Amino acid sequence: MEQQQIKVRDLIIPLEEYPHLNENQTLQEAIQTFMELRQEKDGRIEYGMLFVVNNSNELVGKLSLMDILHGFAPRLFEGARVDKFDGKEGDYPGLALLHEEAVYAECGKSRKNPIKKHIRAIDFTIGADTPMLEALVMMSGRNEFDIPVTDNGTVIGVLRLEEIFVAMCNSVCTMP
Repeated sequence: MEQQQIKVRDLIIPLEEYPHLNENQTLQEAIQTFMELRQEKDGRIEYGMLFVVNNSNELVGKLSLMDILHGFAPRLFEGARVDKFDGKEGDYPGLALLHEEAVYAECGKSRKNPIKKHIRAIDFTIGADTPMLEALVMMSGRNEFDIPVTDNGTVIGVLRLEEIFVAMCNSVCTMP
């Protein structure tokens, strides 16, 4: 029996339905947006990324939960470099605890900072007519699971791993 090939366009969240912010909004507003996107049932945040648009409503990038955390505590993520420590070399994340008080103080002050400098460029998109399994392999290879989808060079929505998972479990890899 031959399965009908599922295309990315069949799985996307349309751009107008995907949450987004303006590049001039603050970290506090980004937090509020993410918190409003929590699933009612268990309070978990439903999206791990937001699109960011400019004043002309043009897509300029994306902002993740980690990007916001980097905005709150940049010194924490700079990495504490240890040259020699009983055979341990390189980054030593255990030293992050030494920065705890400073990080929490910094977090409160940075909430009013604009998100603009924390936005990441969109450097990877998937075409709307890409087969689902091909998209899954590309996403896995890049370790990115919220990918903008384009049609004729225009972003039309977002493909998330969650939609691929549901499609595979419900139509392709169904239980006997």
